Amino acid sequence: MPIAYQRPRVLPPGGTIGVFAPSGVVNAERLQNGVAQLETLGYHVIMAPGVLDQWRYFAGTDEHRLASLNTLLKNPDIDLMMMARGGYGWSRLLHRLDWDLIKRGNKAFCGFSDFTAFQLAALKHANLITYAGPGVATDFDWVGDSPETATEHAFMVQHFAAALSGRRIETDLIACEHETHPTTIEGVLWGSNLSLLTHCVGTPYMPQIEGGILFVEEIDENPYAVERAMMQLFHAGILQTQRAIIFADFSDCAPDKNRFPYGIEHVVDTLRDLLPTPILTGLPFGHVAKKLTLPMGAIATLTLTPAGYRLAY
Repeated sequence: MPIAYQRPRVLPPGGTIGVFAPSGVVNAERLQNGVAQLETLGYHVIMAPGVLDQWRYFAGTDEHRLASLNTLLKNPDIDLMMMARGGYGWSRLLHRLDWDLIKRGNKAFCGFSDFTAFQLAALKHANLITYAGPGVATDFDWVGDSPETATEHAFMVQHFAAALSGRRIETDLIACEHETHPTTIEGVLWGSNLSLLTHCVGTPYMPQIEGGILFVEEIDENPYAVERAMMQLFHAGILQTQRAIIFADFSDCAPDKNRFPYGIEHVVDTLRDLLPTPILTGLPFGHVAKKLTLPMGAIATLTLTPAGYRLAY
């Protein structure tokens, strides 16, 4: 039986969002634009102390970032904790987090990329579902959008608001070539950034999820490095226990032009030869404007058809 992870509180219309910076330095203008858009949508926004601070690569020292996080955690009015941006930084904080405080607050958390490290740890140590979804300064900063990007952002906002409000989401049919017969698969939805997934393997922060639906995304990696990371998950015995594996967006993951043009499609082919598990592509999520908000740890239903698949959660 899969673990029944705990659903956090919902973000109601007019709810309160706490914005914090657990990782890299935040661009002040992009953060201001993102906060303004959230407020336009009717949400109340509370900024963590010193969210624009800088120390080396990070948005403040480890002690400062941890204190800022705890300040928001202790505020009972905050419904959702949302990252300003990703980058790198969560790995320096995981062993210092107050998991009892996180569990008691039962707040929702939303972010992606470096945020994956916290989300995996939250499943392991707080039994808490979090949301792989947009960041404030990375996704809600859409000043000067082209019409195409504006449409992608509208998609993101629609799914963000729906998922955080607790409504059941069913994506439209996603076109995807696969060799699996039409079927319905149910399992724990989990995954997110591939580098952070492999980073957590063998640590106390990696949850043990069997029979799951694993989704992965990445940015700025050569496809052979993507395959190497997937092979690490295979050699660790993780891929073999999943019911389905879904490739989301792999931004700027072009092959090395000076060698055989080994692309992401070759990585997918390798995994399909290696595993009996359905290997699917095309999930709208990752370092892109058009992204779903996905509940990490929730039970999801994957419906495979001859033309592709639907994902409901």
